[in-house]
Amino acid sequence: MHDDLQAFVHHEARLIDDWHLDEWLKLFAPDGVYWLPIEEDSDPTRVASIAYDDIHGLAIRVEQLMRQNRISQQPRSEILHFITNFTVDEAAQASAVLSYNLLITELRSGDWRQKGLGDVRTHPGRVRMELIRMGEDWKIREKRLVLLARQQPVEGLSYIL
Repeated sequence: MHDDLQAFVHHEARLIDDWHLDEWLKLFAPDGVYWLPIEEDSDPTRVASIAYDDIHGLAIRVEQLMRQNRISQQPRSEILHFITNFTVDEAAQASAVLSYNLLITELRSGDWRQKGLGDVRTHPGRVRMELIRMGEDWKIREKRLVLLARQQPVEGLSYIL
């Protein structure tokens, strides 16, 4: 099971890297949540977060990035995910809890009118992912990405981490 879960995590990251966000969205359960907290152990319904989206919020985010004219993603960012220290914290037949360290790099080229073009941005963090089994497939119930620099301003975050 460990290898299957690790393959799922790598597949999820590759979909983001390759901008296959419609396919990425299908990895989430109907009650799935994508959360980037500012305070690691906070209640996202009471405390501000960098992002806290249910499946509907994620669908809007994907629609905007993939099909709407967004100057913040013209041209699109090139993104790479580096995954390390992968562990299966809990595993049962129909559910699993995973954790891993993540380093995301982002680079966007363009012209002189856009701030930060040509700068490589890095976002190190820790991920905790809750998965559930739906039929033959694993689905994300919660993806929580705790950025190391979560207390600092995050500029130009116009892509999926």
